[in-house]
Amino acid sequence: MTFDTHEIDSMLIRQLADGQFHSGQQLGEKFGLSRAAINNHIEKLAQLGLDIYRVTGRGYKLAAPIQLLDLDYFQSLLPAHFRDHQVILKHVTESTNDDVKQCLASARSLSAGTAVLAEMQTKGRGRRGKQWFSPFASNLYLSLYWPLPQGLNSAIGLSIVLGLAIAETLIGAGIQDVSLKWPNDVYIQRKKVSGILVELEGQAQGEGHAIIGIGLNLALPPESPIDQPFTAISEHLDSILAGKMLDGKTLDRNAWAAELYSRCLTFLAEHDAHGLKPFIERWRELDHFYQQPVKLILGQHEQTGIALGIDELGAFLLQQGDEVKRYFGGEISVRDITT
Repeated sequence: MTFDTHEIDSMLIRQLADGQFHSGQQLGEKFGLSRAAINNHIEKLAQLGLDIYRVTGRGYKLAAPIQLLDLDYFQSLLPAHFRDHQVILKHVTESTNDDVKQCLASARSLSAGTAVLAEMQTKGRGRRGKQWFSPFASNLYLSLYWPLPQGLNSAIGLSIVLGLAIAETLIGAGIQDVSLKWPNDVYIQRKKVSGILVELEGQAQGEGHAIIGIGLNLALPPESPIDQPFTAISEHLDSILAGKMLDGKTLDRNAWAAELYSRCLTFLAEHDAHGLKPFIERWRELDHFYQQPVKLILGQHEQTGIALGIDELGAFLLQQGDEVKRYFGGEISVRDITT
């Protein structure tokens, strides 16, 4: 049996995931390759950021074991009514959002909830095209498709709803001091742990499509190239309830992925049925800046006032003097006026 280069890379990763030594000869025999060819594949994996030791006479091993996403295990953890959804797992991809877009372009129709999970993104992005740091087998990178049969206007508030889905996933696991930053960030103890990118295709009055990207930090090295205070779930293990998405003392990445995916589908269906109204009060309870002085940055302009949460359309409410003004998404960001 012969394998293409991507299959060999994936099989090598699975073989090395246990953190034990594997000789080049054994790996070569297993995959029908020379030791030199195996070494070339190892070099390629190292370029992805995998910390691989090479020891003469012993072979190759990862610096530490890694837990890979496993599609069968992931799907077994889903509620029964979500198990028939198409979920694609990739070891390395440029962008899971782009993968969903490609699925949409190549299919006559795509089922709600069709999703792509990846171990690593080489061109992951957030709002306004900012890079989303996506190291291998460290975090969750999930994109899913959601149809908008009533047009793009029905996408109002999607990032609000998805932020709540992520926050409730964290809270349900026992993590404390979870908060939301309008319009699309999730915090733990005032540090960002997750972000959302919603991309829309279609027309305002015709059928539309939402491609939803979510990044959730499970474990990040301290030297990660992120330009704002950040945290990861692994820094809050003491808060996580016993048996809740832990494999011993290690985060169960598949369980986190299944819980996050399930929450998102449930909240999106609720939004389809009832709009944003059922979510507004809970969002206000978790609003990181509620009733605090803030500064809004809109391009080259700034507005200051008191944050008053969101309205039924997901607009940010800012009290300025005796007047409450509404601000919508796009280029708006919220910054604590004290920083």
